Amino acid sequence: MGNVRDGGGVARGLLALLLVGLLSIETQCKNDTEALIPSNRRIISRRDVNCKDDEYNLDNQCCKKCKSGFVKNVTCPTDIVKHCAPCEKGKEFMNHPNDLDKCFRCKLCDSNFGLEVVKNCTPEEDTQCGCAKNYFCSPAGCDNCIQCSTCESGVIEKQCTPASDTVCGTKESEAWWIVPLVVLVTAAIAGIIAAAIIYNKKKQKGLTISGIYKPEPHENEHLIYADADLSRHIPGIVAEMRLQDVKKFVRHHHISEPAIDQSIQDCPGDTSEQKIRLFQAWYQSHGMKGAYGTLISSLRELKMCTVADKIEGKLRAAISSSQEGGQSYNPDTEQSKICTQEGRNSYSESAEQSKIYTANLEET
Repeated sequence: MGNVRDGGGVARGLLALLLVGLLSIETQCKNDTEALIPSNRRIISRRDVNCKDDEYNLDNQCCKKCKSGFVKNVTCPTDIVKHCAPCEKGKEFMNHPNDLDKCFRCKLCDSNFGLEVVKNCTPEEDTQCGCAKNYFCSPAGCDNCIQCSTCESGVIEKQCTPASDTVCGTKESEAWWIVPLVVLVTAAIAGIIAAAIIYNKKKQKGLTISGIYKPEPHENEHLIYADADLSRHIPGIVAEMRLQDVKKFVRHHHISEPAIDQSIQDCPGDTSEQKIRLFQAWYQSHGMKGAYGTLISSLRELKMCTVADKIEGKLRAAISSSQEGGQSYNPDTEQSKICTQEGRNSYSESAEQSKIYTANLEET
């Protein structure tokens, strides 16, 4: 009986040890599992967000793209009905799904420069311009149209088309004088060039044919940025000018009064847009070549020196950052010297007085 009791005690002792071992293993497994969970969560959080075709990624958040004709009015649209604003009809457009917050400006087709509207601007599509009757596209494209040539001889070999000028012919009985005329013109041009070269060489030495040369003031030539494109800078240019300044400038360059009135009437009450359209009318008429120099020298000639200085500084900074190897503009020019300190002071004083009657001038 004593042996049986001893055997029972050993069995109970072994069972207790087994239970303790099982509890230890379970506790260790639980701790290992909890340690793995945060690591897995960190791995999941680092995965890139994959957005749909009509969405875009912004700070690992999928935002809805606005459809054509609309732009977003919040940082990250989630509902294109609530969070996308339409472009202004007749003035703005957006022709593709986008994540932008501003619409593009509609193109202007000016009849004064041979352009006509082929298709009106819609919120989804820009204005389509084409050449009017008796006009054709310039080699640079249809931003400017050129009036078709008239054949003085009355002989037309090919009619003017929207893409090419009239091709004129000559009458055989009258063609004999062309060769002598070409010879005379060539000889005259050569003579003028030779005389100019000789004169310039003598002037550089301080002498002329008649004797001692006394240099006149303001004879330095204009050096400007070569054919800089001002179209993208027009809003910034006119921001430095008042409406009456822009009117004075375009009238100085013979923009017709009907064209000026039309630009004003197209944008009633919107002074900024009126200035942009007036300046665009001049720029389309002048063309890109030499426009920078014409703008600065004309403003100085019109005694708008303060405006000229501000615009010149703004354009030089903008153009120099995007154009390599261009010529710099020499401020010590004839028109720059015409603008005396007295002219600058008078312009600044008149600018304050003009605020009183600006509204009346804008209505005209």
